[in-house]
Amino acid sequence: MSKHTQDEIATSTTLSTGLVEEKVGYKQTKLGWIPEDWSIKSLNEIGEFSKGKGVAKKDILEDEIEGLSCVRYAEIYTIYHYNATSLKSKINQESADNSNPINYGDILFAGSGETLEDIGKSIAYLGNQTAYAGGDIIILKQHHQDARYLGYLFNNDVVRSQLFKIGQGHSVVHIYASGLKKVFVPLPSLPEQQKIASILNTWDKAITAQEKLIAQKQALKKGLMQQLLTGKKRFPGFEEEWEEVLVGEIASIKTGNSDTQDKIENGKYPFFVRSNTIERINTHSFDGEAVLTSGDGVGVGKIYHYLNEKFDYHQRVYNIHSFKSNVNGKFFFYFFSQNFYRRVVAMSAKNSVDSVRMDMISKMPFSLPSIKEQEKIALMLSFLDNEINKMKLTEIILRTQKQGLMQQLLTGEKRVEI
Repeated sequence: MSKHTQDEIATSTTLSTGLVEEKVGYKQTKLGWIPEDWSIKSLNEIGEFSKGKGVAKKDILEDEIEGLSCVRYAEIYTIYHYNATSLKSKINQESADNSNPINYGDILFAGSGETLEDIGKSIAYLGNQTAYAGGDIIILKQHHQDARYLGYLFNNDVVRSQLFKIGQGHSVVHIYASGLKKVFVPLPSLPEQQKIASILNTWDKAITAQEKLIAQKQALKKGLMQQLLTGKKRFPGFEEEWEEVLVGEIASIKTGNSDTQDKIENGKYPFFVRSNTIERINTHSFDGEAVLTSGDGVGVGKIYHYLNEKFDYHQRVYNIHSFKSNVNGKFFFYFFSQNFYRRVVAMSAKNSVDSVRMDMISKMPFSLPSIKEQEKIALMLSFLDNEINKMKLTEIILRTQKQGLMQQLLTGEKRVEI
């Protein structure tokens, strides 16, 4: 974001009276303090509600290029964020005739979800062509407001907190137009809405650009792994044949144990438990270099590398450690992580794998170059990992900055100059 844009964000002045805190240029409302020149309106006052219909999963065309654009309710909280200029799914004309059309500026609410966090998730449709909304979508055809601004506002706490209160249900939570009509929103003038949306969109563009850079770097790493870990691409000076060994010949393998809850020590060590569930279980501590993988559950296929740090692991977690002197542990980690799941599937009689036996791991063939070449390959891939982690950190910073700006700009805590 340019310094000119940053300079446009002005801070408010707060004075203390000793009894209540008053803000110069602000007024106290049911939504808290907002600027004096802002208004509060219910969603019922800014547009009309209707319901989407049709567009079952079977109606979605496999060819995403042909067909008419549509959106299903689950896509609102799985694919899109604050707004959508183009829609991924397509339907034919017959399905469209049985659906409800949407146009630029319409706000689409997910009418149901599995959690309160899902319920009422919304997007602003910014496409120039008529599209179609499926069942369980509530459509707000709003008037005289900036659609991009509403897309941000409706996903801010000032609105989300109201949606939580009107969500109904337990296993599946529902929300209805009758409830949405009673939701109130703070509204600045249209020019200020447009300016706020433009500022937030600047961060969105930066986040999207960062995501693309991360994806490109990850693709580069994946391509290099496929070449370097198979010997298809060699560093200059390395020409000797790779040695074929079994995992059990170049490392030791053991599991943790099943200690009970009386051994819990929250936060003492990093942890790795069966199925990679998020728990703090002190089942078996280990200090040194190791490669860990789950023996069953959703963690099957996930590989972790630990070096010179203590961790705990469960009885159904395999700890591959004590590598021979001619094995670089980080190289083994990269090789193992790339090939492990595919090889387990090949060794299993099942079509899908839900458990791994120790002998499956110990008998896996392993291609071993010289220790010097292992180190070179591991160094290159570690460098790429570090680059990716730095890029992900930048993305996190951008998202954090944007969240802070949303909270400040959408409530009028900070003003923009028009």
